[in-house]
Amino acid sequence: MSLFGEHLRAVVEANKVNIYNLAKTAGIDRTIIHKIISSGRIPSDEYVRKLAEALPLSPEERQRFLESYNISKIGELRYRQRIQVKKLIESIAHIENGNVPQISVTIHQSSGSEANTTAIGHFAVNNLVKSLIIEETIASEAKQKIDFVIPVSYQYFYNELLACYLSNPGLRIRHIIAFSKKANFTDNHNGNVGLLSNVLPFAFAPGAGYYPYYFYSSSLDVELTHIMPYFMLTSSGKLVLISKDFDKAALVCDSDIVALYRERFSDALEQARPLMKRLSSITEVLGHCIDSDIDDIDTPSHWIEPEPCIGPLVTDKEIDIRIKQDIPQRDELLQLICAHYGFLRKNQLSNINVCTTDGLYRMLDSGFIYNAPTEIMNPFIRDDIKALLVRLRDRIHNDKVKVLFTNPSKIKVPSKTLLQINRKTGINFIMFDRAASDFRAVCLSEDSIDEAFADFVENIEGSELVYNEKDSLAVLNSVINEL
Repeated sequence: MSLFGEHLRAVVEANKVNIYNLAKTAGIDRTIIHKIISSGRIPSDEYVRKLAEALPLSPEERQRFLESYNISKIGELRYRQRIQVKKLIESIAHIENGNVPQISVTIHQSSGSEANTTAIGHFAVNNLVKSLIIEETIASEAKQKIDFVIPVSYQYFYNELLACYLSNPGLRIRHIIAFSKKANFTDNHNGNVGLLSNVLPFAFAPGAGYYPYYFYSSSLDVELTHIMPYFMLTSSGKLVLISKDFDKAALVCDSDIVALYRERFSDALEQARPLMKRLSSITEVLGHCIDSDIDDIDTPSHWIEPEPCIGPLVTDKEIDIRIKQDIPQRDELLQLICAHYGFLRKNQLSNINVCTTDGLYRMLDSGFIYNAPTEIMNPFIRDDIKALLVRLRDRIHNDKVKVLFTNPSKIKVPSKTLLQINRKTGINFIMFDRAASDFRAVCLSEDSIDEAFADFVENIEGSELVYNEKDSLAVLNSVINEL
């Protein structure tokens, strides 16, 4: 029997529901209900919706009922993975607004001298990490640098390090992360996706000294001991060893031991791969996108962004008119923009564009296509935008792109960040704050992460997170008619 069949039987038995009456109320043949319960048959979405409405379920019970169905339909790993991707996308909104979690701890005195310090207990370990390592490194006049191999499950460390990095953008951070090759975990989560929640805040921070690397846990062992497998090295020449449960730590200042760990870190770094590439200008982003277009012409790209993707609908002449005349390297920039959007116009593959109605109205009010910096672009007038939206509607009718508007009660899409997703070339996170004229972009490629994001967006229409294709088109038509 399937998980959904077991859940349905439990609900029926707990509420003493008569199968015949349930079938009649739901408008379903009772033999279908019997097959779901007895043989594990997985019904259609429509039947499940009818059953959920006919059963005496509270909102929480209804959610668990639908969850059991989704798990039975696609498997628990994929279901949990999609939830992880959703949470990660929503967490970017907090990063956009500069919301960094802060944790206050009770300070406990460590035992021993500074040259031979130990810490027992979580509070003492936190104090050692913060006061003797992070804060001391920041306060030093020497080149500020922290190298470490510490899992993101040590949340306190990452929160404190991020706070220091935001206030000291000159800090250089290098760390090595262990990924799982197949991303199969006992708790049915894609741990590789979960790691990004701690990585992206650093990547989007103003500083340029953050360098994460990754390796697959089966291919490299960075532990020098099993007792204290995690460690941190600072530019002040100190080493902190941390236990697996983060309950014990030791500060080591012996130069020979520090040198041994530094050498081991360097060896591991050579075997690891850079996790991301940071781009700091619109020119770099366009060049990267064009390279991706050429490399993977047969693979569709999908977008999750505040505004509908209408860039490919702008003609080369319109681009030339909108780009300001006095910007540096104007001809090179114009050529790049035309090449990128020209490729997307010619691409016959059906791509998915997930956007918001709020973003659409912001585009109408401002006259700017998303992530086009005001320094290089002049705004569009409403008539121009209306013409672009009409072209977008035509493109939808021709099945060249699927535009889906988010359901704001189900998912919160970031208001300043665009996600371009491709199964082969990875994910581009492009954050642009027009008010602050601040542009940042991060390119990330790791197979299981790319697969998770692509799976999420390619199946988003059936998730209730967005309006269906018909309703989304109605939203677009209503705006065009308003104009």
